[in-house]
Amino acid sequence: MVESRRCLLGCLGVSVFGGDLLDTVFGTSQDLLSYQMNAPHSDIVILPATADDIEPISQIWEELMDLHEGTDERFALSINAVRSWQELALGMIDRIDGFLLVARLEGKRSGFCLGWVARNPPIYRMPEIGFISEIAVARVAQHRGVGRALMHAAIDFFLRRGLTELQLSTAVWNEKACDFWESLGGEPLLTRYHFNLQESSNKTGAT
Repeated sequence: MVESRRCLLGCLGVSVFGGDLLDTVFGTSQDLLSYQMNAPHSDIVILPATADDIEPISQIWEELMDLHEGTDERFALSINAVRSWQELALGMIDRIDGFLLVARLEGKRSGFCLGWVARNPPIYRMPEIGFISEIAVARVAQHRGVGRALMHAAIDFFLRRGLTELQLSTAVWNEKACDFWESLGGEPLLTRYHFNLQESSNKTGAT
């Protein structure tokens, strides 16, 4: 069931600079596994995800994608979408250049954030940036500071690695999500256009 009020804080797509996962080693995997942060709200705890978290947080991911798919058919999922996402998420657990964080509100899994260090093309002055691929909060945990706590932890991760910039993408129609990002200091950077090639071919006269 899709909520009409939207939000869920979804970030979708790839880095606006096409950044890839770095192979550069930052610290050790043990450093990441031992990373734990109590959020500004005393009843919210942010932890690195474990294999046991994948199934529960994939249900939150499904809520996020139900919203996008139900609002815009261009976000239609493949038959194996959930399994593919679970495999992606599982692969992030042991990476030391990225993270999969889980938010627990009153002991219950209430949200997650997935991100990594991305490399800019060499033409740009800033070689690496922080990139958040996805962040979502369960509907039952909305408006309780979970999204803000996840962002706080993600920013802390990137700052510890000497980065100074963070980027993410969000659907243009998700106004509440856009308002949330801007409330945290985010600024619009690029507009990503979608083209139906057949329609565009007719309009350009291409054959």
